[in-house]
Amino acid sequence: MVFRFHDAGQTIYDFGAAFLVVCPRCLRRASVVPLPGTEPKLFAPRRLACARCGYSKDWQRQQISIGGPTDWYFRQPLWLQTSCCGQTLWAYNAGHLDFLEAYIRADLRERVPKSNRSVASRLPGWMKAAHNRDAVLKGIERLRQKLR
Repeated sequence: MVFRFHDAGQTIYDFGAAFLVVCPRCLRRASVVPLPGTEPKLFAPRRLACARCGYSKDWQRQQISIGGPTDWYFRQPLWLQTSCCGQTLWAYNAGHLDFLEAYIRADLRERVPKSNRSVASRLPGWMKAAHNRDAVLKGIERLRQKLR
């Protein structure tokens, strides 16, 4: 069976509505989400909340830092990260992880013409390399285990 990936042109912003992060208090999984009653726009107020220990902190229109293995608002380490091929494999949330898996697993990758802003076009070479495919898929499986 041939797996096909069609790049729909998603940008990194399409995966930034919610983040799974390491709780700064108990070091378990916490979430960074828009405050209740607000739209998930880029600069909308956010809340870091841990269901395990009850930690909670709000973010109100300060600076953001996009990219890398931290959330954009509180700059907490992502929950979904693991060592892979001498690099760090990371995902913001389950949807981002699904995207990465679909891309890496694909035998045929179709790109949106003239779209250099898409997440697929910005993935690092080590992740896209055919000789790393099995290792990256194993890394993605390790991240899936952290979601359970």
